[in-house]
Amino acid sequence: MIVDCHMHTWRYPEHANKPALLAAMPKRRRSWPEERLQQVMNNPIEPYLEEADGIVDKAILMGLKAKDTMGISIPNEYMAEIVRQHPDKLAWCCCVTPTEKNAALEVERCVKELGAVGVGELGPAYGGYFINDERCFPVFEKAQELGVPIIVHAGPTQVTTSRMIYGNPVLLDDIAIQFPELKIVICHMGYHKYEDAIFLMQKHENIYADISWMDTLSGLDHIYTPRYLPVVEYPYFNLLYPLLYYLSQAFGNTDKLIWGSDWRAGSPKTSLAIVKGINGIMDKYNLPHIPQTTIDNILHENWKKVFNLE
Repeated sequence: MIVDCHMHTWRYPEHANKPALLAAMPKRRRSWPEERLQQVMNNPIEPYLEEADGIVDKAILMGLKAKDTMGISIPNEYMAEIVRQHPDKLAWCCCVTPTEKNAALEVERCVKELGAVGVGELGPAYGGYFINDERCFPVFEKAQELGVPIIVHAGPTQVTTSRMIYGNPVLLDDIAIQFPELKIVICHMGYHKYEDAIFLMQKHENIYADISWMDTLSGLDHIYTPRYLPVVEYPYFNLLYPLLYYLSQAFGNTDKLIWGSDWRAGSPKTSLAIVKGINGIMDKYNLPHIPQTTIDNILHENWKKVFNLE
């Protein structure tokens, strides 16, 4: 069973803070007419379901609270309703800003009453907080109590108005120690701080990572990148190197990577083809092969260690 463990849906303009959205955009886009913004920013679920039909068995919606940076904040009720409409195809994770006073109560409501299977995508750089801020701890304690994972965009973001100082995966070391039964997933393998994220996975039994968005970052998936980038096609730094660095470690567990597309920053169809054909790409650059069993586990098995989709 292939599960897309990281994808998104939202509606524009309903879930947008337009001034923040425009401020985060390149200057050339800020004068776009509303129709163009609607075309680019609206992200309904139907195109994803159409593309994923027949290749993805189930997908997990990630929330997002980035109202003042990326300009998008997705209500938990919206995601719960989307899943109610497609229960065989979708599951969802609720999202909160964990420093807020009643965030833990919202997590409990979403899991117990609305059926959320995790908490995320938490974004410290999107929300302007440190993930090891003690104000976040009630959320982590509640997730641990409920037996659901947290999914964290632990690295920096490319959003112009976000601050890189908040995107430091190393801070998850504190969370893994303080909450040893809490399963933690690092989004995008910690991009661009891959080595820190990989060391954390090897150090802590309860830390995992998804490989979503990395095929786009590496320049192999052009679904959401400018036509003129990358100038040089060389997927080593943002896909091949992180995988090889992780899998060549001499300690820890090598089956802690889970697959996700990060729709719509990535295509499930293209991403699956890249992962399944990764050794052909390795051959092109004269790099070692990844064992087929490892590839199969990334796609079919490792998600079971993190999510309960029963």
